[in-house]
Amino acid sequence: MKKRMVSLSFLILLIGLFGCQQTSNDESQNTSGSTHDEETTEEDYHIAGVITEVDIKTKRVLLDLKQETEEDDEQMWVTIEEGTKVMNENKEPLSFEDLQPNIELKANIKDSCLEQLPVICFAEEVVIVG
Repeated sequence: MKKRMVSLSFLILLIGLFGCQQTSNDESQNTSGSTHDEETTEEDYHIAGVITEVDIKTKRVLLDLKQETEEDDEQMWVTIEEGTKVMNENKEPLSFEDLQPNIELKANIKDSCLEQLPVICFAEEVVIVG
């Protein structure tokens, strides 16, 4: 009787482990294969706004945001780092020097921002609109 209980418990444990592993693999394949579609909308980006100031020294642009963020920010400094993709809507590469006041842009930002006023965030990619 004890052998059957141990065998049954072991079988249930194996089924549970392999079932969880299969679900985990499916999820990782779905997330690793996700890329932006050819047609992207503003909803595909974390933020959108108009450049009001360019700080060449720190490689940041100050945006007047079109929509307030979760923290009710109306403005945000967006830092363009070495690995940040800067492009136009046709996916043609651009540089920091192409970012000028009164240009509209949208961007995906990294998870962490510096809590200053206005908040300072770091861009993963920036797209100049128009």
